[in-house]
Amino acid sequence: MGDEGRAGRGLRIRAGAAMALVLVAFLLLAGRLGQMQISQGAEYRRLADQQQMLDRELAAWRGRILDSRGRLLASTVQRWSVYADPQAIADPDGAAVLLGSTLDLPVGRLRERLARDRSFVWIKRQVTEREADAVRGLALPGIHMRRESKRLYPQGRLAAHVIGFTDIDGRGLAGIEARMDALLRGRPGSESVLCDGGRRIICPPAGNRTREPFDGFDVQLTLDAYVQAIAEEELAAAVRSHQPECATALVMDVLDGSLLAMASWPDFDPQAPADSPVRNQRNVAICDAYEFGSSFKPVVAALALEDGTVRPETTFDCHQGRWRIGRRTLNDVHAYGLLTVSDILCHSSNIGMAQVSMALGLERLYAGIRRFGFGRPTGIALPGESGGIMRPFRTWNDYSVVSVSFGQELAVTALSLVRAFAALANGGRLPQPHIVRSIRHTTTGREIYSASGALGATHPVSAATSGQVLTMMRRVVEEGTGRQAISAEYALAGKTGTAQLLTEDGRGYSNSRHLSTFVAVGPVPDCRIAVLVTLKAPTRHGYYGGTVAGPAVRNICLRTLRHLRVPPSEPSPILALGAHP
Repeated sequence: MGDEGRAGRGLRIRAGAAMALVLVAFLLLAGRLGQMQISQGAEYRRLADQQQMLDRELAAWRGRILDSRGRLLASTVQRWSVYADPQAIADPDGAAVLLGSTLDLPVGRLRERLARDRSFVWIKRQVTEREADAVRGLALPGIHMRRESKRLYPQGRLAAHVIGFTDIDGRGLAGIEARMDALLRGRPGSESVLCDGGRRIICPPAGNRTREPFDGFDVQLTLDAYVQAIAEEELAAAVRSHQPECATALVMDVLDGSLLAMASWPDFDPQAPADSPVRNQRNVAICDAYEFGSSFKPVVAALALEDGTVRPETTFDCHQGRWRIGRRTLNDVHAYGLLTVSDILCHSSNIGMAQVSMALGLERLYAGIRRFGFGRPTGIALPGESGGIMRPFRTWNDYSVVSVSFGQELAVTALSLVRAFAALANGGRLPQPHIVRSIRHTTTGREIYSASGALGATHPVSAATSGQVLTMMRRVVEEGTGRQAISAEYALAGKTGTAQLLTEDGRGYSNSRHLSTFVAVGPVPDCRIAVLVTLKAPTRHGYYGGTVAGPAVRNICLRTLRHLRVPPSEPSPILALGAHP
């Protein structure tokens, strides 16, 4: 065989070997592909889905907050939010300058954000429609927008302490927004969409890859926006006149304990809570507990009358305004001799009420105060409620029966005090304070809660005792310390309170700082509402409860009863004599 034959044979051998190698490689590749499809196919399909499918949250629609007549107090709207993919921005500096001028943002901060090694950063959330249109007009690569929910409070500052507010992500942080957050916010859904390598959506979500959101519930309050506005207006007038540290006003339906108004000062804007000091967010009506002074005397009188220890005409010697008891000396503002229990309440005698309380006795006094619900939270559906301060019975002493008789040594909230007055006005039944009237689903209307029938069952005193105290408190308004609240239109009953505040070290009582309170119910005898106004540490134009809080209480009572279309009362004998207009 010649050289050419040998060369041809070698070429064929090399070609055959190459083909064999190709065949082996093909077989190996086919085997590997088969292995991947059979044993690892699911894993690779999952990885492919991760690259091609984008999971997005579908926000649920947050429920509304309404007043008792259906007026809108809080709602949700859609707003555009601007975000960026820094990795898709070729000119971060130029984009920062354009976005800064368009959205009124610091350019330096934008440069820092756009330089981050991330695929998502917020630029500005919940922009106006004008800003959204301007961003669209820029047509900047890597700058995108998406819809978000924004909470609105159409009544402004009205009932801000009750309604509360949310953060930018829609989470409730205060008030009803916080307490009812789980019901208001609902449950978010989700969807999976097909996208390209740049994470841009190229195909809408398939039905089997979507979980629909469950919208939140609407919460209807017992508040009447009109009555709330009345309470806030009158409280603001009292604040302007007397310049206190803080103040609160309450209007309660005495029959069922529903709150028609709950106002606190200082206030804040729920749309921009960060613009006010944090202390402005404090709901004084439920968070702060005070020794309310003489405003507590009707409770003590009621307990003694209920026990049979005294009658309205029982007489006590008030020692001309100064009485030594053990190591203590009690004083009255005015010097009185013999006073009946009714007179004692009318003229707010500390010496007289101390003797009424001593006749009742320490143990029965303590038990009776507990029956009125003092010393524990009322359970109203608002965050931060204080239960007050009522020391255990074992720590009370012989002086406690005296101190408590005129509202010292016992700290209670404004809400718990106005509830006690409601019981004295409705026949002796302690109502359950509540501020939520009903809860219904936003879209279906299905009701899951109604306050109807949720009335208190505790009777701290009888209807007979309630009637006696009501008559005595009417004298307070028409003849005694509460004459600032007298009205020719509606017969009111109530009690003043001028309490010394504790010193800063808590070791005694201040002679210059007072808690000025007035609580009234009306119209007598068939009362509909109880109204409380209290101002802490007023600094101008007096500090007596009747002077500082009385006019505001009178005006709130009159305006509210007119709004509720309650017929005027029969003329008072006192007014018929021309004592007061």
